[in-house]
Amino acid sequence: MKTKTIRRLLTLRLLVIAALTTCAFAAAANAQASFTGKFTLPYEVRWGTAVLPAGDYSIRMESSSAPALVWSAGGENKMFTVTPIAANSEKGAARLYITFVRGERRVRSLNLPELGRSLIYEPLTKNEREILAQAGQVQAVPVIAARK
Repeated sequence: MKTKTIRRLLTLRLLVIAALTTCAFAAAANAQASFTGKFTLPYEVRWGTAVLPAGDYSIRMESSSAPALVWSAGGENKMFTVTPIAANSEKGAARLYITFVRGERRVRSLNLPELGRSLIYEPLTKNEREILAQAGQVQAVPVIAARK
């Protein structure tokens, strides 16, 4: 009698664990990215430590507080961004903001109004803010959100 009760409890426990595991895997399989989009770089840029040549790219992120995956249309260039600093988005369309300082173009932020977030990958230094305020060398590259 005691052995049957123990077996039933063990069987019930295994069934509960199996059901929970199945639910967890199903949720993970159905998870959608927080943002997926495409953009075209008309020139070479530095994004963190990576150098991206001019061309068509896609971007995918699971959340606004996690690194994003960026890859070229042909798949030959792939990179993960650094973890961004999240701020409130600016009005307007989704855009990559790129600075041109001392002969180098750098991705500084990604504005995603549909998520209400602006993701800052490389904050400007005080000196860079002063230079850019005088020269106005900030360029915006449109990012087209993928349809779900």
